[in-house]
Amino acid sequence: MKKTIRILSLMLSVMILLPVISCAAPGADTSAETTVSDTSAPDTTDTEEPTETVPPDTGVPDTEEPTEKTQPVENIQTWTLHDGKQIVICIYCETEPYSTVYVAKRSGEVLISEHALDRYFYGMYILPEGSRGQTVYIYSKADGKLISDASPAVRLEYQYDADGNLVCGNGAFIGHDSHVYLNYYDAFYNGDVTCDEETMRNVRGYLEAQLAAIRAKTGKNTKIISIVCTNPAVIYHDNQYTEEEGGRGDHFTETPVTRFAEYMKDSDDIYFLDLRDILMQHRDKLLFMQADSHWTQIAAYYGYYRAAEKIHKDFPQVKAYDLEEDFTTEIVPGGGDLLWFMGIADRVAAVNGIVTPIDPSMYAKDDFPTAYVMGDSYYGAISPFLDLLFSEIYLNHPETNPPLYDYRLDDLETRQPDYLVYIWTERNISGDLGMLLNIRP
Repeated sequence: MKKTIRILSLMLSVMILLPVISCAAPGADTSAETTVSDTSAPDTTDTEEPTETVPPDTGVPDTEEPTEKTQPVENIQTWTLHDGKQIVICIYCETEPYSTVYVAKRSGEVLISEHALDRYFYGMYILPEGSRGQTVYIYSKADGKLISDASPAVRLEYQYDADGNLVCGNGAFIGHDSHVYLNYYDAFYNGDVTCDEETMRNVRGYLEAQLAAIRAKTGKNTKIISIVCTNPAVIYHDNQYTEEEGGRGDHFTETPVTRFAEYMKDSDDIYFLDLRDILMQHRDKLLFMQADSHWTQIAAYYGYYRAAEKIHKDFPQVKAYDLEEDFTTEIVPGGGDLLWFMGIADRVAAVNGIVTPIDPSMYAKDDFPTAYVMGDSYYGAISPFLDLLFSEIYLNHPETNPPLYDYRLDDLETRQPDYLVYIWTERNISGDLGMLLNIRP
């Protein structure tokens, strides 16, 4: 029998969907901090200290009853966010790693129950229609420990400036387990962006013609490698809030990238690498930064791996190294561009994943191929892995922002690269496959 600690209520939150509201002051300062204690004089029944905590079943047998309490949460922050669908209240706190965080009313009714990602918790709450706010208390429970003491009272309410305009961040939304996602690619996520057979046929013909012109300049059998990272919410499609809860729902649809990768799979000259399948196989890892629109070096490893498989066919001396055996992996604190979008970058933190080769002998030798590398902002995380594949890497000039969004191919006759390598995020490849038209001599 499991020993159940006193329970006032274990009712999980029912997120009540509000109509979509646009921010009245899009240029307002979204970094303004909302109050985390009750200053708006609500009913006293809402703000008295809770008489009991909100403990769940610990799942620990009677003979192993925990005695140590989880540390109380720290650095509680709240803010208002337009997440692309509606106005929500976001809640952040720091806790013991991977604890379950409970946001509850004084009565013990649980409004939010989610896991922190490492030490950092992100949750969202939608006020019931007509409500002017809700006072809550935040608890945390680490595995094998008792639930923490309650936080001070926290007032959840939408934030307005002195003129009555809503002050909110935008550009992001929160999913389960404290992950934050970019909301710019909703159309991809919902399956509204696709490409037809004629487009794929025309783009393939274009790429093959461009490659012939490129080979005429390099004087060798130069090939193209396009490494395309799947949009993050797709990899965690079943970790989104349902539409009834105010979230995106669970969608796992094809995109122009998945269609074109299938269309190009028989090409031995143009390797168009869609990473959806391999990332789905490893999504138990931190593939994307917690509060950033980019992949981690953990996910970028799988892009490297898929490229190494292809290059090995042409250059057998190139090896695809194993993530677990040949690299160290570290989860580290950091920031993220989504924190800037939400207006809270100066107040909160998130995690990132770093991968480092163990042995210096893993780096490319003189007989390894050469590459001309270009791409978008996803280049950053994968760039260290390129040194394992290529003896020489050519970037465009000026090198202050070397490969990003600059698709000129300078000095092909002199550089004579074995590969043209393009690194892109899926959201940059639309239904007309226009990004691929940047491949030209």
